[in-house]
Amino acid sequence: MTLRKLLVPAIVAGVAGLAQAEIDYKVTVDPQNHQLQIHMLIPAEKGPVSVQMPSWMPGAYTYGNFYENVHDVIAKDVDGSATDVGHPDKNTWRVTATGKGVIDLSYTVPSNGRRFGGGAPDSGYLQISGPTAYMYVVGRKNEKCKITFEVPDKWPVVLGLDEDKGGQPNTYVAPSYDVLADAPVSTGSDIIVDKYTLRGKDHYVVLEGAAKNQVDKARLMKDCRFVSAAETDFWGSVPYHKYVWHFIVFPGADGAGGLEHLSSTQISLSSGEGPRAQSVLSHEYFHLWNVKRIRAKVLGPFDYLTLPKTGALWWLEGVTDYYAGLIPYRYGEWKRDQFFDDVTRNVTAVRSNPARLTVSPYQASYRVGDANNGRGNSNGYEISYYNLGWLAGMCLDIEIRQQTNGKHSLDDVARALYDLCKDNKPGFEEDEIRKQCIRFGGPSLGPFYDKVVMSPGELPVEEQLAKAGLKMDEHDEPMVDVGFAAAPSRQGGGVRFARIHGPADGKIMTGDVLVAMNGKSLQGMDPRGVASVIAPVIQGAAVGTPITLTVSRGGQNVDVTIDPVMSSRKVKTISDDPAATPAQIALRDGWLYTKLPSVQ
Repeated sequence: MTLRKLLVPAIVAGVAGLAQAEIDYKVTVDPQNHQLQIHMLIPAEKGPVSVQMPSWMPGAYTYGNFYENVHDVIAKDVDGSATDVGHPDKNTWRVTATGKGVIDLSYTVPSNGRRFGGGAPDSGYLQISGPTAYMYVVGRKNEKCKITFEVPDKWPVVLGLDEDKGGQPNTYVAPSYDVLADAPVSTGSDIIVDKYTLRGKDHYVVLEGAAKNQVDKARLMKDCRFVSAAETDFWGSVPYHKYVWHFIVFPGADGAGGLEHLSSTQISLSSGEGPRAQSVLSHEYFHLWNVKRIRAKVLGPFDYLTLPKTGALWWLEGVTDYYAGLIPYRYGEWKRDQFFDDVTRNVTAVRSNPARLTVSPYQASYRVGDANNGRGNSNGYEISYYNLGWLAGMCLDIEIRQQTNGKHSLDDVARALYDLCKDNKPGFEEDEIRKQCIRFGGPSLGPFYDKVVMSPGELPVEEQLAKAGLKMDEHDEPMVDVGFAAAPSRQGGGVRFARIHGPADGKIMTGDVLVAMNGKSLQGMDPRGVASVIAPVIQGAAVGTPITLTVSRGGQNVDVTIDPVMSSRKVKTISDDPAATPAQIALRDGWLYTKLPSVQ
């Protein structure tokens, strides 16, 4: 393939005022060798200069150890003379500037290495996540950056940064390393790029992956546009110059996972784009405000070597998830029952975990770095801060509405936090959310906040719903029971079984590894592929239709037949309370109001 030849901008010697310097990056995609070649031009006076590779990625609160992918680190003077490179620790490389004005540092990372999104040039697409590919200059992350991408001819390059006007092709600028690293890139020989315009801003929809042509593109475009219209209307602002939806599509009826960025999102999307996938679109876009602008102080500028400690992830993730369902309801995309299903789903998830009685939403957030033997995770310590935060947000919302007779709500708290943090102002202090709840809800919100956020124990969901003239009931619902659940092991080692009971008793053993289901091998599949096989079989199970499994047990494959049986499960439902008072009905109507989005 022919590469576009892009010249690296020259930087003259004798650079003055390093605080105003610009650090230049060039990323060359090398399809033949499955790697990215990275060049950094670093203005530097005489003396030592250190660069580091991040250990974690903002939004994913787990150590990724990206330094393991760095190879072939070379440093040169501006005249091309080689300079020794030291490697004092796993994340750090150190060179000595000779005073000639610039250091030319180069290194490689694999183009199919560990990073969110994935892909490889020979699979038709490639996503580059900044913290997994770009080093930064120690002590100089606040300096301006410029980045140029050198790709094979006719490969599009799509990212959320502003183009360098008047500069070379595929060159972009960022005011700091944090912004540079927070702009993932999609490129490749076989990606689909579409666009819509809303509120005067261009929004790009990028489809990648083997199942990209199975997506209903018109519906996906409609859903993306709806989310943009509804949420910019809710916030009353558009905090970006352009926006990019990076979708990697896998086969499946529903499901998605995402990672938020300042002007884009990376989403692994089911080709069927069902209701859960649609809620992920809403969730990730809401992050443009809540976490990317509204943030705890430790969430920018970032320490890329140590996981942050903040007790606010229940708000930043869980309350984001709350609004990810509430806004589609308010703006007419969801029916009321769908939103109520979101309530009961979160109640079930929290109350099925005994850690709720010992771990508060604040602790689940603050101690996330202690999870997974100190490696962290993106869900919470012992219990999900998504589920806890969803319910805590709802409880606070209803309480503020009741205490103020509908004059204020959690919406006011969210917008006040945005006013506090927007325009690159420092993030909020750990007690700021509590202060804003008291500001809008009155003094009683202090003790209430402490109860639902700072203290472990049962969240008062039923009590709060009653204040809105609603009741939550539980009843038995018939179901077909296969007697097991199966999912890829988080520690590796294939697909493991859980909750073995009933029709699977004596047939599946603890420690068995699922090798095939109904004759379809699972070996070599990634987690998304595994889910696309397992989920339809379990969800479509029928009495009288056996399920055949092949399991690995003691080093040998064993065939097992499971005969599904009829059973029942406890299901929670929410409905209007016929005995609700006028005040309760007024609160409910104020909470669950509907409107049309502005689509300017």
